[in-house]
Parts: sequence; structure tokens; C-alpha cells
Amino acid sequence: MAKIELGYTEIDGLLYPNIETGMEHIEGDLGKYGILRLRYLYEHKREMYRTLLLTGKLALHCKAVDIAAFEQSEQIQAAWLDTHPMPLEDTLERVRLRTQAQMIADEIVTAELVYV
Repeated sequence: MAKIELGYTEIDGLLYPNIETGMEHIEGDLGKYGILRLRYLYEHKREMYRTLLLTGKLALHCKAVDIAAFEQSEQIQAAWLDTHPMPLEDTLERVRLRTQAQMIADEIVTAELVYV
């Protein structure tokens, strides 16, 4: 078994190890899908969450899922809007179509990339 050398910080007479998880700097950079993936791993896949956290790969994993999900969402929305052209004169219909495309893309992306 490998021995790990850690530094410690003393607070109120107790020593706490100085451990960095890699999440300190990236949490603000995670988008919607990365945060959903992080929450899903924490709540439903505890073993995978712990393994990624302890190896320092949790932040990179969530960021990769966030990027892939966002790109797939954009592609799905573009494809759906190609088959459902937006009218030029009806603004409310344009908003409805855009919102519907976003909802469809979110449902597909979360099912295929985030909640697996």
C-alpha cells in the first residue's frame, strides 16, 4: 500500500488534512448539464461519485458531460427547427417553437448523457 504524505491545518486543536478534490475551481464553470450530472452522481451513483472524487477526475468528468450535452442539445434544436420552420410575422409562434425545441433537446440530452 502506498503511503501518502499530506499537509495538515490545525483548527481548534484538531488537525485537518489539506486535500483538494479538483472541484474548487470548476464549480463556477459548470453549466446546466454539468451540474445536473454532478447532482445525479451524488444522489444515485455514490460509488462512481466517490471514485471520481478521490481520483481527482470528478470535475473533468462533469465538465466533459456538460460540453458534450450542450453540443448535442444545439444539434438537436437546429435539426428540429429545420423541420419546423419559424414564421416571420408571428413572434409568439417563434418563441413557442424555440421553447419547444429547447424542451425536446433537454429531454433527449438528459436521458442519453446526464442520467446514465
